[in-house]
Amino acid sequence: MDIDSKSTDSILTNGVKEVHPVISDQSESVSGTIDTIDMTADAEFDQLCTNLNLPDDVKKKAWSVYEHLKCKDFEELKQMTKTELIVSAVYIAVVDIRMPYGPADPQLECGYLGQAVATVTDLLTYSRMRCTTLFQCLHVVGSVMSLSEAVKYHLKFLEKKYCIMSALYHSFERLCKVVFSEEQKDDSSIPVPQTEGVEHRKTLCWVLFLHAKDSLSVDLQIVDGFYILVCCLEYVLRTTPAFQLNSSFAAVKINSIESINTEVQGLNSSMLQKLSEDLSCNYEEVSAVQSNRTEPFIQSLKHTEGELDLENLKATYEANYKHEGDLNEMLFLNCDTHLQPSENNKPPFNQSSSTTKTSSDPPLTPVRAALNTIQQLKNMLASASDEPSLALKEFFNKCSLNPTASMASRLTRLKSLFMKEYASERGDNQRTTAEQRFLLAQRLYYRVMEAMLNVEKERLSQTDFSQLLNIDTFHVSLMACSMEIVLMTYDVSWNPSKGEMSSEDSRLSFPWILKVFLLHAYDFFKVLASFIKAEPVLTKDIVKHLQTLEIKILEELAWKSDSPLFDAMSNSEICQPNVSSPPDSNNGISASTAELYLSPMNSQMRSRVISPGTSTTLSSRKSAAVGPSPDKKHTTHKSQSLTIFLNKVCRLAYHRLQQLCSLLNVQKDLQHKIWTCLECCITHRPALLKNRHLDQIMMCSLYSICKVMDKEIKFKAIVQMYRELPNAEQHIYKSALIQGAEHDSIIAFYNKVFMQNMKTYITMFAPTKQTPTLSPVPKPVSSPLTSPVYRIAHRNHLYVSPLKDSPFKAPHSPSQMTPTTRQLYCFGEGIGSAEKLRNINETVFRAKNGAKSVTPKSLKRLKFDQPDDSIQNSADVLPDNCTVIVKKRKMSTQSQQPPVLSIQTEKTPKSESK
Repeated sequence: MDIDSKSTDSILTNGVKEVHPVISDQSESVSGTIDTIDMTADAEFDQLCTNLNLPDDVKKKAWSVYEHLKCKDFEELKQMTKTELIVSAVYIAVVDIRMPYGPADPQLECGYLGQAVATVTDLLTYSRMRCTTLFQCLHVVGSVMSLSEAVKYHLKFLEKKYCIMSALYHSFERLCKVVFSEEQKDDSSIPVPQTEGVEHRKTLCWVLFLHAKDSLSVDLQIVDGFYILVCCLEYVLRTTPAFQLNSSFAAVKINSIESINTEVQGLNSSMLQKLSEDLSCNYEEVSAVQSNRTEPFIQSLKHTEGELDLENLKATYEANYKHEGDLNEMLFLNCDTHLQPSENNKPPFNQSSSTTKTSSDPPLTPVRAALNTIQQLKNMLASASDEPSLALKEFFNKCSLNPTASMASRLTRLKSLFMKEYASERGDNQRTTAEQRFLLAQRLYYRVMEAMLNVEKERLSQTDFSQLLNIDTFHVSLMACSMEIVLMTYDVSWNPSKGEMSSEDSRLSFPWILKVFLLHAYDFFKVLASFIKAEPVLTKDIVKHLQTLEIKILEELAWKSDSPLFDAMSNSEICQPNVSSPPDSNNGISASTAELYLSPMNSQMRSRVISPGTSTTLSSRKSAAVGPSPDKKHTTHKSQSLTIFLNKVCRLAYHRLQQLCSLLNVQKDLQHKIWTCLECCITHRPALLKNRHLDQIMMCSLYSICKVMDKEIKFKAIVQMYRELPNAEQHIYKSALIQGAEHDSIIAFYNKVFMQNMKTYITMFAPTKQTPTLSPVPKPVSSPLTSPVYRIAHRNHLYVSPLKDSPFKAPHSPSQMTPTTRQLYCFGEGIGSAEKLRNINETVFRAKNGAKSVTPKSLKRLKFDQPDDSIQNSADVLPDNCTVIVKKRKMSTQSQQPPVLSIQTEKTPKSESK
């Protein structure tokens, strides 16, 4: 049905009237007359509450949550059993009652109000449920109803703790088999008291580790936890007789026996070094953990006759565990069924994205995968120095303004900031660890900077980089990126929600480093692509992590209210994003580090960004539609970094819009109009994105255009389909900024903010009006980070790809050859190859110049750049059968074979340029 302008305005002015439980916070609250509910009507619920001895307030809360879940009409809940619904409700009630004001209550430690009324272990035991099953159920419940901040916090903490501890205990079992003698364990001929047997020492080591990690690690990570575990094992081995150890460790014990009565540290060094070598750990890092953290802690514990009292340690841990109310980690020693992962939750130990494994390799545990990641980083930085290299110092000395002094001062300042914040998050006993982390990042910082300057030197044929090297944000961004890689490497652990190794659960996860270095996400964005290109040996996991950071910046972090992005958009001419070029380029021209940080562009680059006609068309059509932007000032220049940023934002937005429209079955022509509206919001209404998420604008654009085109899609359906996207998060559609500190659902944002700002422009898409000029649709472009074929920087017509097949194979027989392969000829090894190549070049040169003259010596080489106009104009003199020369080089650091040239003869139309 056609909609006139009056009816269209009415539709938009009335806004969205529908409200659905998925996005309405009010409908998610658990309410009702709790006192009037007969909870004894459900025998299973009542039995569980009785076994747990729950107080009345917790029992009433649990029942109301359970009833609320039963009323939900979601397929996910229907697949859960009754027991799983009850256990989920009880867990939510226990946590909510204990943290009524949330986890951030300043009056309470982590928001806890007294001791837990029931532990998670008790809940699992009485319900006969595995811990991993509980996590699955709570994630399902969280997807269909609003969980309190207290429940979200506790669930995240509990899940992370379980994953790390189960991985550490798995490694502990394997470690004990390596260290302790199994033969002595089964030999009854040697009378050994039970308190001095192997099992006793294993138990002592694990319980000591539980105490140590709780006291020494505020934010436990898998590598740090493993280092603490190794140090605890070394302490237990001090009093373990040699005959209870395997031969290699017994030898270390015997060789160190003379130092027992002289200096304990001598024994520590030898045994700890042996453990570190066998476990492929860095001895310096483990030794720092021992001397600064575990040794002082163990000595502070109560000793009886010089030894730790295991029973006392058990009793103390039991009391602490019941007070905290989570998992009893001593049950790992008993292989408790409730702590065993289900088949669906076992991490792929035999796979690793960063390490090539074969079928004969041993299984790769989470601990081993994390240690391997660290070793890869250390191998990459093995040749790097703590100071600038001679080549880097030469760059500094050739600058008209030497940056050496300012760089040293800046690094001192950043190190001070980092160590202060690291100790604040992880504890004062980790200052040595913080210094080690910063030193690794500093080596990577110098290494990548040198690589970047070498690229700039080759591109510009100059050595004075005073401008770039004296930009503070460039150095801080480069150091922040190096620091993020080091933190990500050490804080990685198994993430069951993502099904992969991840560091996102760490307190130091991105954007923590930006806050520490006082760096804006938009400035940090400028260094990411150049960093990856400058350091070709980055592991696949690191590259993937940096790409994830870029997406976070594009969709949300760069749009914070204090971001310099808004000043850049206000002071720069906003051109239509060039969606037909690669994301990291301007109209096909690759951007370097210097160009991104030295924006605005010079006059030569300005003419290459976008044609004046396109810019005028965009401005005249869209500006008239949306009116003058309150953020816009008089534009004086173009910013290359801004153009590339908006190019990437638009590509990301269009990709997600395509996914959502595909789930909603939106037609292509309508999808194109939605994209035009979304692109207009990004480039001409940036204030809509301030302190908001890109996906919020996408959903509003989709709803508004469909509604004005009389093809309305309910917001309920939009949100439900959005939840299916891999990047979807609950807070995006449940908490959108309205104004000030006010947040509300996506529907409230649409009615109060989006519709008020975009109504005039949206009504132009009504069927009765002339449709605005549609924005170009981004074309898919292969990323240089994922495609094996890439273009050499600033050589627009030179591409490099890996050599898939060896050119030195035996030639095909005539019967096996095709018309194409008959025209192929490979050379490079035989006698006279150089002479043949010279003759070919002379022939091509004579053909292009229409003469029989001898080729000048300076031109006896292969050309890969695009011919100039004079050569293009002489294309008609080329022969019909022209030899085309393609250079191939096998992309392998190990191969030392010479480059191979394959020559292909093609019939090229005379009208085409050669």
